[in-house]
Amino acid sequence: MRVAICAFAPSREITPKDSHLGARTLGEAKRRSTELQQTLSSLRTPVPRVSAALRKLALAASNKIGRDCYVHAELGRALLQEMQIHAHTVVGYASWRIGPGSGDVIAHAPQAECPSTAHASGLMYHAWLECSGVIIDFTTYQLAIKARELDAMDGGATHVAWCPDFLVLPKREAHRFSEVRQSYSVGLAYYEARPELHAELGPAFSIDPADLRAARLILLNPTLNVLGPNHFECLGATP
Repeated sequence: MRVAICAFAPSREITPKDSHLGARTLGEAKRRSTELQQTLSSLRTPVPRVSAALRKLALAASNKIGRDCYVHAELGRALLQEMQIHAHTVVGYASWRIGPGSGDVIAHAPQAECPSTAHASGLMYHAWLECSGVIIDFTTYQLAIKARELDAMDGGATHVAWCPDFLVLPKREAHRFSEVRQSYSVGLAYYEARPELHAELGPAFSIDPADLRAARLILLNPTLNVLGPNHFECLGATP
């Protein structure tokens, strides 16, 4: 038989002050929940539109597919700003459980015990947006691309069961890195902001005005077919 040993704090009389504090705590939690739902509602239309525009632009013209998260974040921030959605760029570590197998994890984190895709700078990082407690990641459509790249490096065979076009995730629903790595529940994500990385990378980055104009044009014309250098390269031609 298992015996549960519990320790209880000494009891004391509940005072009106305690009741007021409890009501205030519950009221604060309700307020935060309401604000979160309002934020999610405000993102429901703009984020898919911006995601589609950035995806078309990157697949056509990015020469750093899989390593262009900062560009996605900054262009996405600028486009959302024009739609009256105020978000800010965050840099740090991230990982995603994309399949049920032990190796079906993509990680941009130094604690990853597996091959990872580093940036040209040699730094291991990921960039995304945050808006009132909500994570917005416009690069998750690249998870399958990253998996293929890693498989080519280590000879593995990653099973990709989860590769959303974009991710909108309340920060409180993000998991720890160890949970993403050890769990077999597809769709878990880990995001950890590292301000020192943002301080190092942010000042050196500026949005290319031509990229912003192109992204804005695609956003305003969602049915537009976008062709760029990457498409010509696939065809073995030079534009």
